[in-house]
Amino acid sequence: MQKVKISLAGDLGSGKSTVGRILAKELGAQVYSTGTIQRRIAEEMGMTTLQLNQYMETHPEIDGKIDDGLRALEGEDADLIIDSRMAWHFVPSSFAVYMAADAYVSAERILKAGRSSEPFSSVEEAVRSVADRRASEMRRYSQLYGVNIKDLENYDYVVDTSFVAPETVAEHILAHYQKFRRGEAFPRYELCAARLLPAAEAEEDGEPAAFEVNGNFYIARGADSLARQMRSGARLVELVRAEVGAPGSAEQIAAWEARTGVRIAVRHG
Repeated sequence: MQKVKISLAGDLGSGKSTVGRILAKELGAQVYSTGTIQRRIAEEMGMTTLQLNQYMETHPEIDGKIDDGLRALEGEDADLIIDSRMAWHFVPSSFAVYMAADAYVSAERILKAGRSSEPFSSVEEAVRSVADRRASEMRRYSQLYGVNIKDLENYDYVVDTSFVAPETVAEHILAHYQKFRRGEAFPRYELCAARLLPAAEAEEDGEPAAFEVNGNFYIARGADSLARQMRSGARLVELVRAEVGAPGSAEQIAAWEARTGVRIAVRHG
C-alpha cells in the first residue's frame, strides 16, 4: 500500500504544528518537524528564531544537516506528516500543502504560544520579526537552492487558515489529499472569504480567480459565484491564481462588503 506523505509549509503562525498533529492522529502517521528542530537549535545557542535564521545565512552547514534529514524522507517506508518549508522540494512525492495566514492573525498566534525562542512584547513587534524572519529564509533558500519558498505555485494545495479552526483546516487538507491520490483535479487555492477583496476591474463571470499583493488577496474573476458562496455562509472558497492586477478602491471594497454581507476582517498596505 502506498505510504502517506503530506508536507506542510506555510506562513509563520499559520498553524502547521497543530494541524500536523491532527492529521497524524487521523492517518496514524508520524510527524517530522524541521521547525521543532530549528527552535531547539536556537534555544541551545541562546538565540531567538530570527537571530538563528540570520546566523544561518552565513552558516549553511546548519541548513545542510536539516536538509539531509529531509532528503532521506523521500525513500522512507513510513506514513509521514512533514512540517517543513522545504519538504515540497526535498520530498517531491509528498502532497505539498501551503498554509497561508494573515500577518496579524499569525502574530497573535505566535504571541499566544509564548515560545522562549520567540519572545515578543506586542503583536506589532511579532509582525515585524516574522516579516524579517521570512525575508531571511527567502534569501537563504534562494542562495542555497535557487527556489522561492513564497511562490504558491510550488504547492499542490494552498489553504488559508486565518479564520478557520485547525480541525476544519485538517479536514480540508484530507479531502484534497484524497482527490490528489485518486488523480482528480481540484482548484489549487481555498481562501478565507473574510480576506477576499475586489480588484479594480473584477470580472463577474468565469472560474473564480484571485491574485496576491502585499499579503492581500484580490478577486480578479468569478465575482458573481464568489458573492453567492459568501452570502450562503461559506468560510473557505475555491479559486485559481490570476495574473496580478490593480487592487480595488475603498468604494469598491465597501460595495463588495454590502453585496456579500461579509465584512473584510483585515487588510494591510
